[in-house]
Amino acid sequence: MSPVATRSRMRAGALTATASLVLGLVIAVAPPAQAISAPTGIRAAYLATKAVGLTWNVTGENVYRVRFATNAAMTSGNDTWDVRGNYFELTRTDANPSAAYSAPRLTPGKTYYFQVKAVTDEPTSDQRDNLSSYSNAVAVKLPSTGVPELQPVNVKATVGGADTMHLSWRSRGPGVSYVLRYTTDPTTSVTSWRSVKWDVAGGTLKGLDPSKKYWFRARAINASGVGISNYSASPGVTATTTATTPSPALTAISYNIRKMYSTADWAARREAVAANIKGAGPDVLGLQEATPITWATNGKKQYADIMGLLGTQYSLVTTGSGSSGTQLAYNEDRLSVVDSGIQMLFEHGSAERYAVWAVFKDRISSKTFFAVSTHLEPGSQTDSVINDVRIRQARQVVALIAAKSGGRPAVILGDMNSGRSAKPSNGQYGVFTGAGYVDPLDNAVGNWASGANAAAEHQIDTQYNGVNALERRARLTAYPVGTYIDYVYASPSVRVASWRTVVKVDTAGSFVGTIPSDHNLFKLMLHLP
Repeated sequence: MSPVATRSRMRAGALTATASLVLGLVIAVAPPAQAISAPTGIRAAYLATKAVGLTWNVTGENVYRVRFATNAAMTSGNDTWDVRGNYFELTRTDANPSAAYSAPRLTPGKTYYFQVKAVTDEPTSDQRDNLSSYSNAVAVKLPSTGVPELQPVNVKATVGGADTMHLSWRSRGPGVSYVLRYTTDPTTSVTSWRSVKWDVAGGTLKGLDPSKKYWFRARAINASGVGISNYSASPGVTATTTATTPSPALTAISYNIRKMYSTADWAARREAVAANIKGAGPDVLGLQEATPITWATNGKKQYADIMGLLGTQYSLVTTGSGSSGTQLAYNEDRLSVVDSGIQMLFEHGSAERYAVWAVFKDRISSKTFFAVSTHLEPGSQTDSVINDVRIRQARQVVALIAAKSGGRPAVILGDMNSGRSAKPSNGQYGVFTGAGYVDPLDNAVGNWASGANAAAEHQIDTQYNGVNALERRARLTAYPVGTYIDYVYASPSVRVASWRTVVKVDTAGSFVGTIPSDHNLFKLMLHLP
């Protein structure tokens, strides 16, 4: 996700047109000057028939308000967005999920008008004061023909080892797929480069040659594989593989699979849950609500049934029966168990809460690490008593790690039942980060600063909320990081190469097929120290 992603918007009317743009005249419509000069150099950096990417010269505190309209007087279809950094995209995707309209918004061949002013860096739009007046209006005309989507930008590649690269770029919207091209010889035509197709804006590429410099370019495609954007900038982003693989990537997931509410409920979801997990290809599985409730159809407990669907390479670290719905599983082909156990947490409500833990050994690198799956107290996020219970339970998890990890790096996977907007505080967050563990998404506060200091090198679909509530349209936020009550924490020494919030949606942003659970699955690519 782009570090200058659109964060917040203020509506001043409805832009009813459809979407796309090109540079034109400058029309003077600027208010009186403020503390600094208005931004200059506004230009269309990227264009498509239904999208535009604008940039300008940096000034002020690096926070800007972009105003756009359908007429030069800036009175028709007037709308504004606040962005951090000097880049703004107007595309078919409306980044504000609460907006009264949705994509597409721009019309091929039509002219649109833009102004930019610098504002102060405050948490909410109504708190931001003007630092400058608006710039002169710039006219941008969209091309009438060509591709509808902007080319991928902010393409990033980080080395995963001797044969592996982690990659990501700015998403082109829900339901859009991509072709990634890569080569060791950028002088050849990009269409002759090796390729891989992904259904999201990034992933992990394996099978590369060691100690080789690679070039990467990406393009958005439709369901038929036809390009709907240009390729990302030539000659492409570069990165060089290492000579050896001292710490190959491990895949960890955290997933609340939703407890079985009835025989029919589980029958409708169980295969979709299993497919979601298998699609992530995890080595470590932190599961919540994989309960000991017996499914009448085959007489198996819910946790045993889902493990059976996953295949023989996956096993629980415990019998599964003594930890309610909290489970920790692993891929036996990749990991072995050095030690494991279950700890009951402070009891408050009618349901018992647990932490299930294990010390794992990587069969490839022989490195060891500690992992724990937990599910803290549910209930209101504005109840100080329940918040205090979660704090107490989180402290028990921290103490458990200190007692059982032997100083090894740790990964904490769990449904914490408390998010960044919890009152009087997101107590569990303070406990885990206060103990020195890192939240890879920096999802601490409920404003546009959320995610600004994320440690995850690649963040894929993180704008989607953690809880989907089984609603057909996937919940998301205008922030780069959605609203989560599920968290993954890690020791600072653990390298978090990528985080993906797994949602399978169409171009309208609605889930495709059976919605497996009321929570989304979180997939992380980790490298041990």
